[in-house]
Parts: sequence; C-alpha cells; structure tokens
Amino acid sequence: MLRYAYEVKQANGELRRGMMEAESAQVVERRLTAQGYQILSLQPVIPPVVEKPWEPLFRRVVQPILYPVGAKQVAQFFTSLRVLLSAGMTVAEAMTTLSRQTRNTTLKQVAREAAEAAAQGRPMSSVLRRYPGAFSSATMAAVQAAEQSGMVEKTADLLSKFYDREYQLALTYRWQTFYPKILLVCALLIPTLQTLVLGTFSAWVSLVMQRTLPLLALIVVLWYGWRALVRVPGIGRAIDGIKLLVPWFGSLSRRISTAHWARALAMLSSAGVPIHQAAVAAAAASGNKAMEASLVREARGLLDGHSMSEVIKASREIPQAALDLVTVAEKSGSIEDALDKIAEYYEAETEVGGKQTAMAVGVLAYLAIAAVIAFIVIRAWGGYFAGVSDAIDQSGQ
Repeated sequence: MLRYAYEVKQANGELRRGMMEAESAQVVERRLTAQGYQILSLQPVIPPVVEKPWEPLFRRVVQPILYPVGAKQVAQFFTSLRVLLSAGMTVAEAMTTLSRQTRNTTLKQVAREAAEAAAQGRPMSSVLRRYPGAFSSATMAAVQAAEQSGMVEKTADLLSKFYDREYQLALTYRWQTFYPKILLVCALLIPTLQTLVLGTFSAWVSLVMQRTLPLLALIVVLWYGWRALVRVPGIGRAIDGIKLLVPWFGSLSRRISTAHWARALAMLSSAGVPIHQAAVAAAAASGNKAMEASLVREARGLLDGHSMSEVIKASREIPQAALDLVTVAEKSGSIEDALDKIAEYYEAETEVGGKQTAMAVGVLAYLAIAAVIAFIVIRAWGGYFAGVSDAIDQSGQ
C-alpha cells in the first residue's frame, strides 16, 4: 500500500487537502471522484531512505574492493532488464524478477531496492547512485535521462552493449597477461624444486609453506591495498597522472582511456543525455582520474556555447587523431558515429599495444626465471665442487 497526498476542490468551492493509502494513484482518483471532489493535485508520498551509518562507507569503499561487480554481470543485468521491459513488465515487476534471477549479491540487492523504489514512486537512478562501485557515473546519467524521456528500454539496450564491449576488452587484457602471471608463479616455485628433487615431498611442502605462501599472501595484500589507495581522490589522480608520463605505458594508458571516453560519450549521446552532463560523465568513464579532471574542467565551456572539439582541444588529453575526427563530425552532424569509430580505432590500438606489452613483459619474466635457474644451478654445482675439493684435501692429509 502506498500513501498519496491530494488536494481537491469540493462542490462549494472549498479546498481540501489530505492523505490516502491505496494500491495505485488510479484507485485514489476513483475514490475521490466518487465522493464528488475535483482533483487539483495528486502526488505519492515518498518515504525517506533510512540507512545505517556504516552502509554508505561499505558500498563506496569496502564493496568495490572486496566484492567488485564485473562488466559482464552488469551487461547481463541490463540485457535482462531490456528483455523484461519489452515483454510488457513495469520497472517494479522487472526489478522484482531480476532480484530473484540475478546471482551477483550486489546486483540482487540493487534490483530489490529498485523494485521497492519503483513501487514508492522513486526513480531507479536514485538506487543506482547508491552503488558507485557497480555503476559508473555514465550509467547513472544515462538511466536518469531515460527516466525523464521514457526511453528506459532503449537505454537498457545501449548500456548492455556498452558493458558487453567493456567486458570483451577486459577479457582480452586477461588473456594477454595470462602468460606473465604463469611465469610469476613459476618464479616463486622454481627455487623450491631443488628440495623436491634432492629431498622429500614433505620437506618440499614445508618449504613452500614457509617461503612461497607468505610471498603470495604479500602479493594479495599489496594488490588490495593498491586498489584501496587508488580510490583516494588526490592519490588516485596523482598516480594516473604519473602513468600518462611513463614512456610506452603512458601512451597505451591514454589510448585505453580515450577508447572508454569515446564509447561512453557515444552511448550517452544516443541515450539523450544533455551535452554537458554527458561530457562530465564520459570523462569519469575514461578510467583515468587525471584525464577526468582536465576534461571536466574544460567541459564548462559547453555551457558557454563552445563546441565539443574546442573543449577537447583545451583539455589537451585526447589524441590529435580523435580531435580531428570530432571536428569533422561536428560539421557533418554525425558526432555519435565519429565517437564510435574513435572507440573502435583506439580499442584496436590498445589490443595491439597490449599484445606487444605482454610479449615484452613475458620475455623479461622468462629471462628473470632463467637467471634464477642459472643461479640455483651454479650454486648447486659450486657446492658440489667445493665438497669434492674438501674431500681431496682431507684425503691428501
């Protein structure tokens, strides 16, 4: 049951205000009309969201670090939402169904809260905004624009394609770095193989427990510590700025961020998001806080009548090739197509650069392991010849 606040005019012209609980606004209208009232206004009373003190901190800091939501899961979430809406369901009914079908704990909670919000008359974007670790600012801007224009189904389709492409890029990166990761594990285990060959299995297991596991634990702690550190605004911006200055890796990082930026801006433009809001959200979607700060700062020029190409040029963050394409597209009126082409181009560039980087890192890791093996062999043979020499000296005496 929902509560509605109404203002009506009685037959004698007197105004009356009140509250009524009902299943829907239509039920309230029928009841008031049956009593002879003329309805002047009828609004749902939206109860405030009551949160426990620790919940915002958990959702913004702990949850994204320990329980991240992957691009594939978000893509499936919006794909399911589009299918359910196209089948004729309301947002509340679709979210209720998603809360039962979705496996991810965070997205299940999001769907449950979104269903409650829709039943209370609150927008879905108000729920997504509470989970910044799962949904980017670009996603929230697109959903908010869709709610205002009534194109929720179309926007869900755009978001599902957007996140599916993000997942494909992440999958490519994982495969490119798979070999160096295997070599890292080998580098940790190879020094212990001498004990396995010359000693016993139990002695080898004991050595692994003493040496290798602490190193792996240290790597895990450093990894999660790094993820927490980069979420601190000032520190994260400084780190991302340094990454852009590193030879080769800086160029690769800029290309990756440009691809994310262009893809997000194209999606937001298609979803009908206002240009300034779309530019700010796309800057955040770039994934580089240093680039985001510069793009957001210059995006204010859009409010003053400057073109997108002028804003991009002033930021000095987007490569010249992308800037040239946007400039031409503004004259022809095909800015969304141009942004899609920019994203595709730099995604392909990123894939090639990632493969080259992975090969270089793999070779370096291979050489490092070869050096470790050579050190172990030299030390073993050195000990062997030292023992033989000592035995000869003792027999000569």
